[in-house]
Amino acid sequence: MKKIPYGISDFKSLIEDNYLYVDKTKYIKELEKVGSKYLFFIRPRRFGKSLLLSTLAHYYDLNNKNCFNDLFGDLYIAENPSELKTSYMILQLNFSALNTDSKEELMNSFRLTLINAIINNLHKYKNIFINIKEIEENISEIKDIKAIFEYFLKEVKNIGKKIYLIIDEYDHFANDIIAMGDSKFYKDIVHATGFVRDFYETVKIGTGSVIDRIFITGISPIMLDGLTSGFNIADNITLDRFINEMLGFTENEVNDILGEFCEEVEIDRTKEELLKELRRNYNGYLFNKDSQQRVYNPDMILNFFKQYLHNDKYPDQLIDDNVRTDYVRLNRLVENDKNRETLEKILAEDGITCDIITRFSFDMMYDREYFVSLLFYMGLLTITGIRYGKTRLEIPNFVTRVIFWEYFERKLRSDNNIEYNVEELAKSIWKMGYDGDIKPFISFISDSVIKKLS
Repeated sequence: MKKIPYGISDFKSLIEDNYLYVDKTKYIKELEKVGSKYLFFIRPRRFGKSLLLSTLAHYYDLNNKNCFNDLFGDLYIAENPSELKTSYMILQLNFSALNTDSKEELMNSFRLTLINAIINNLHKYKNIFINIKEIEENISEIKDIKAIFEYFLKEVKNIGKKIYLIIDEYDHFANDIIAMGDSKFYKDIVHATGFVRDFYETVKIGTGSVIDRIFITGISPIMLDGLTSGFNIADNITLDRFINEMLGFTENEVNDILGEFCEEVEIDRTKEELLKELRRNYNGYLFNKDSQQRVYNPDMILNFFKQYLHNDKYPDQLIDDNVRTDYVRLNRLVENDKNRETLEKILAEDGITCDIITRFSFDMMYDREYFVSLLFYMGLLTITGIRYGKTRLEIPNFVTRVIFWEYFERKLRSDNNIEYNVEELAKSIWKMGYDGDIKPFISFISDSVIKKLS
């Protein structure tokens, strides 16, 4: 059996080291068919975005002309390549590790991230650039972020090449600032003369010379709204029908993985029983109201099989810690009474009917429709159909429902100073589950929880 690629987002490593790879390369040509060359795409955390970007980078990288078949030979795209394969210099930026302690710290880490990416690019294409050392020294001395990027684009133009710009976690630092609730900090960097806005304005200008294609990913459209006038060229394909299954695993793909797994590993359940449990726990995501095919969370599926293989038994933990909701961010959002009421309504009614907003600002997050839309982009809600002409959103699966309840439990305990004996709670649940006796549980909840609430 191929190795389970849990946490691995480098396409080349997956192929060369015999990891499981669910072939999604047919979407490369689909993305090229989109009218725009500059694409913006959102999916929840740990949903496979970084692997998609790595796949695109390896496909379009002009350095891979001689090893293209080694990387893609067994995949769909090898039999159906596009004319653009291996034709670009790839510049990849990842903004997930920026320092948001202050505006100055953020600006400095943004600058260093950009410089490091450019220097890596120079050495990656050392056979094309003539004066690498001189360019590297000049860029390192430039303080202004906009000027750094302009200088690099000029050098690329001098050698007559085109760039495919790939930006991962475009909004990671913005989400950290939002979690802090510092609207002034956020607006200072994104609006008006903010350095982030300046950078994207430079990117836009660069599309007139050497930047031929752009692919940007993140988990929310909030920052895109702030960049609108400075970067109004991106086509937001997040909700487009043709890419509904581009990330995540379809039922057929999970069934194929499961078939190989059951052949290689001795398990205490039938294939049909496992598929039913996987469907209940991890399936249900729909990103277009007209699509019929729902997808499984890929990170959770891979984590499930990884645990099964490591421990030779059904996993004790169905939830991967890496996909748990960022409670700090969610807590910030529900400090607003209306948002908290909306969240309670979702849990009480198993969902909510509300249009999905494709672009909104920092200030709008506390309005009902925008808050619900953000829950959708975070993967806490998904499309289930149309009701009264509006989109019906519901919690996608059992695991996500548990994450919701975990959040409320944490908040109730914190707000009301609730503490209880875990062993006594476990004992009361055991009696209810195995002896059919509900009284100890009711008594425990009444004494330990309800009496402490308002």
